[in-house]
Amino acid sequence: MTIDMTMAGADSGGDVQSSVDKALQMIEYISGCGGEPFRVTEIARHVGVPKSTAHRLLKELEGRDFVGRLDARYVAGSALAVAQWTSAGAQHERIREMAYQSMVWLFERSDAMAVHLAVLDGVDVLYLDKLTKPAGTRLPSRVGGRVPANCTALGKALLAFEDRAKIELVMSKPLPRITPHSVSKTQQLAQQLAHIRRVGFASEREESCQGWVCVAAPIMGRGKPVASISLCIPSITAARSIDMQLAVWGRLSMEAAGSIARMIGPE
Repeated sequence: MTIDMTMAGADSGGDVQSSVDKALQMIEYISGCGGEPFRVTEIARHVGVPKSTAHRLLKELEGRDFVGRLDARYVAGSALAVAQWTSAGAQHERIREMAYQSMVWLFERSDAMAVHLAVLDGVDVLYLDKLTKPAGTRLPSRVGGRVPANCTALGKALLAFEDRAKIELVMSKPLPRITPHSVSKTQQLAQQLAHIRRVGFASEREESCQGWVCVAAPIMGRGKPVASISLCIPSITAARSIDMQLAVWGRLSMEAAGSIARMIGPE
């Protein structure tokens, strides 16, 4: 990634550093939009710069294909997409390799029908890996597949520990529903995320697939959620002493997530 150190008319070293910092903040914001268009006022407010400054910086990024125009709005450009795809692919493979043994451990220890590994990609979770018993093949999840983050324990475990901008991005649009049990109200989702931050794990009951209960924990890396790991149990099995079972499965998922996090590096 190359950014012109003279962008936005910077005249001094301090101004240059400030402009580069703001441009990088913009790139982070654009990356988190998941391909959705945004307005200059939105990114100016997020970065904390006047609208005129945001216009100048966006023009610089547009000239390098990091940003594209869509009427009065902006979208991620092709250069950013290529950089993200290349970087994300390598990172995802590394996470899969580090997580595999912990996934096997959780799969065996919890007696789950399926164990998943996923990352947050825009407003969706992207499945990186899956271990399953024969009966678990009824689950629609697949490696490389996507599901709205608000409908899954995996996604909620990640969102709960994400920065405010990513949470606001998800809540700025109508929350999609996969089943009648999917969380569709932002207030309800906000309450759930607050609870997840308190207990350390997320759960969902038939919110992404009817007939299944899932529990997930975030995998933290240097203070940020880099992925999440979940276990899935048939609802008929989980119906017995559900609250007690959720706590047990939550502890197991957190232990597996913690083991992977230690391999990633210090928080």
